[in-house]
Amino acid sequence: MILFKLQGQKGFTVVELIVVIGVLSLLMAIALPRLETSTYRLMDVSKGLRDDIRYVRCIKMTEGQHLRVFFQRTRYLVFEGTKAVKVVNVPMGYSLYHNFSGSQTEFSFNGAPITGGGTVVLVNDINKKYCEITVVPGTGRILFKNKVFSGYVKK
Repeated sequence: MILFKLQGQKGFTVVELIVVIGVLSLLMAIALPRLETSTYRLMDVSKGLRDDIRYVRCIKMTEGQHLRVFFQRTRYLVFEGTKAVKVVNVPMGYSLYHNFSGSQTEFSFNGAPITGGGTVVLVNDINKKYCEITVVPGTGRILFKNKVFSGYVKK
């Protein structure tokens, strides 16, 4: 009985399905390059930097290791004493700006920054969008707003 009911129903042919998939593929090929992925990349790199600063602070507070983050225009480094244990190059077209004394931040046993607080700004040099990561001077709290700002002007 079920076989007889299915024989009377109509469906799509293989040719129709291939044509529909082809049209959808063409539309996606046109639409995808227009999506702006630089904002996602900016957020991704900024969150990585934030996590590295938080890690350095946490390790100092829990294990007492002498770690510090050193900032340069196109990369940042995590040092243990005088040895670089991690080097992160920011993507091409991005720059790091900061206002930390000595171009670095390190923390005491209670989590407060030894070098004083400051802000690191990761900037997309092409569209001037940026993210800020702030280390609060008294407490060492690391602040990062989950937001991308527009119109960076170097201070």
